[in-house]
Amino acid sequence: MNALGMVEVYSFTTAVCVADIVAKTSDVKIIAFDRNRPISPDVPAPLVMIVKFEGSVAAVNAAVEAGVEYAKSEGKYIVSHVIPNPGDGVEKMAYLMDVNKDKFNKKLPKSFLGVDYSAPANNDEAIGLLEVQGLVASIEGADAMLKAANVRLIHSEKRLGGRLVTFIIRGKVDAVSAAIAAGEENAKALGEIFGKAVIARPHDEVIKFFDIEE
Repeated sequence: MNALGMVEVYSFTTAVCVADIVAKTSDVKIIAFDRNRPISPDVPAPLVMIVKFEGSVAAVNAAVEAGVEYAKSEGKYIVSHVIPNPGDGVEKMAYLMDVNKDKFNKKLPKSFLGVDYSAPANNDEAIGLLEVQGLVASIEGADAMLKAANVRLIHSEKRLGGRLVTFIIRGKVDAVSAAIAAGEENAKALGEIFGKAVIARPHDEVIKFFDIEE
């Protein structure tokens, strides 16, 4: 590992968007999503997520800068750091991953350390994320998304903390956009929305965390 980059933000949705921007900015490998808990209830979202990635020092520095810029624009930036030439033992710790607690994607490895990933040949679809506080509200949002457009559910996160539930859907950009809008409209009547996003043509380094079974 030449360099380790870390960007810490509020909300899982923000973290996924940061990861996509980071991967599209420079030649880095997204190695894990990790989590922490907010130190105060007075925060933009009741969940802290860390995006971890590796590459050359120059690539990691550029990636961190781009990720930080996005997170700040969303008002959900916490801290970032780059470690050039991490010491012995840091690599295994860096690869620790805290997503897929619900085992939605059965083939998702517990760690991408030493794992070779082949991107799908037709990765031209968008993904959409809806992050809602409360299971009832989130399921209502998911139901509305799947009924609103031709999309499919590819991932769920219900055990990261803060009572937040994130459903990730995939399909054509227009369909995903329509589905997210419908999901938000229905879910917000029952719970608070802490994240929503549509990512057109997500980077392979992001898709590998959520679409393993395809």
